[in-house]
Amino acid sequence: MASLNVRPISGRDISAVVALWRKAGLTVPHNDPYEDIRFCRRSSNAEILLGFEGEHLSAAVMVGHDGHRGWYYYVGVDPDSHGTGLGRRIMGAAEDWLISRGVGKAQLMIRPTNAAVKAFYDRLGYVEEERLVMAKRFRPAPDWQAGECTTTVIHLEMLSRPARGPASPPDIGRRIALERMAVPSVRFYRYLYDGVGGDWTWVSRRIMDDTTLKCVLEREGAEYYLLTVDGEPAGYCELERGADGGEVELSYFGLLPDFIGIGVGRYFIDAAIDLAWRPEARRVWVHTCDLDHPRALGNYMRAGFVPYGREIETLPDPRDAGLPMPPEPGRRGHDAASLYCDAAALAGLREVRHDVE
Repeated sequence: MASLNVRPISGRDISAVVALWRKAGLTVPHNDPYEDIRFCRRSSNAEILLGFEGEHLSAAVMVGHDGHRGWYYYVGVDPDSHGTGLGRRIMGAAEDWLISRGVGKAQLMIRPTNAAVKAFYDRLGYVEEERLVMAKRFRPAPDWQAGECTTTVIHLEMLSRPARGPASPPDIGRRIALERMAVPSVRFYRYLYDGVGGDWTWVSRRIMDDTTLKCVLEREGAEYYLLTVDGEPAGYCELERGADGGEVELSYFGLLPDFIGIGVGRYFIDAAIDLAWRPEARRVWVHTCDLDHPRALGNYMRAGFVPYGREIETLPDPRDAGLPMPPEPGRRGHDAASLYCDAAALAGLREVRHDVE
């Protein structure tokens, strides 16, 4: 029997699990596997168990109980590993999960035409019972396979240092500090990136494995600054300086949710701009999009940035990162092409193609 290392799912496993389920033929148009994973992970009575052969994900099962009976869903084995005993092993792990929680009986549903799967469960000791299954949907069946996510990106630039004094922390009765960090650990960076960007569909680095992300964080020219309020992380910004230091991108910037609206945002963006211009630069630039905070574009423009280009960017499927699909462009609550400035002017921006990390 094949060796299998079984563990619960983590956030970085989601895309691989969905790929396995697709390969095993377990996905159907009227069920969204990403939503099923999110729903399962929110429950204290359910788990998704993954079976690995070395580093390769070879088997998975969703197991849970309703307070009375146990249930199995999405029991899948990589078709390339059929006949090696992995199905029995992953089901054994699911049974152990239920038994350890005091569940006395487990059930599953099989389509009547699926004779091969029925035979598999026959061999594991499961028996057919006379039951009529009835169902009622509480929401429309999703079209989960239409997973493309696009966003309108607005690029802004600043060609001279702002005509103001250095940014100073506001008096809000709390201690505010902005300090440069060494290259952050992957774990701490994920805390900041996911915390700041989770509501705004920050995906690209969320789906990176730890090794890839570590290499990105250690790249030449990257600088990291941590905003704290009373010693607690409140936000971060990331600068990227070009080879000669003249071109500086404010590549990531934002506040953690608990610190939005307390009066530190304007100071934070002004201070980040000051850092970008030190030492002297020729140009500082930033980008935002219609998935960002509704006030982001206006805040950047009030800080002195001027829009110069726009593009339509296709993002990785947010569900691969454990995030929901955002609303359609016309239903995102704001429009990056008309917010805080003349819509016709923004509509006339040149189309640019700038590969964003």
